[in-house]
Amino acid sequence: MKQWILLLLLILSFLSCEDPEKESRSNAEGFFVIWFETLFRSSGYDSACDNESLSTPLTLSSPVLSSSVQKRYRFTTGSSGLKYNFSVSSDYPTCGVIIDIRSCRPPYSFASDSGIVVSCNSGGYRNYVSGGTQTCQISNFSNQVVLVYLISASSSYPTTPCTTVQFEVIP
Repeated sequence: MKQWILLLLLILSFLSCEDPEKESRSNAEGFFVIWFETLFRSSGYDSACDNESLSTPLTLSSPVLSSSVQKRYRFTTGSSGLKYNFSVSSDYPTCGVIIDIRSCRPPYSFASDSGIVVSCNSGGYRNYVSGGTQTCQISNFSNQVVLVYLISASSSYPTTPCTTVQFEVIP
């Protein structure tokens, strides 16, 4: 709430009067854009929440395979939240894989093993089942757009992508 009040005050300060020196005004607007982007980036906001061309839609019961280093998907959940199957090949954990799920509703929460809890029938949100499938549910993400990132490798995980990574939204 405090961030929104500060944002409103900043916007009103730009709109309150005409600045005869257009050059200095454009510098102030540049500062505003940088500040605004930083505010949303720190809050977990992702522009793919509003721009559908930045993500691939997920269809219920249609599995997707991770075929690139990072792929971003979008899904609108129902009243029971997000329920999904996640499979990783048996070369895990010597290969890299990350699943990152976030809400497009303020405060743009991230799924986790502690805060927005993900309950799984085996393994956990950050403890994947090697060579098998785990079914997980995020009840807190009900009736909203969520973004799902499948990341096959990064500098902090093994750099070799796993042979197979599959994600499927289920009813």
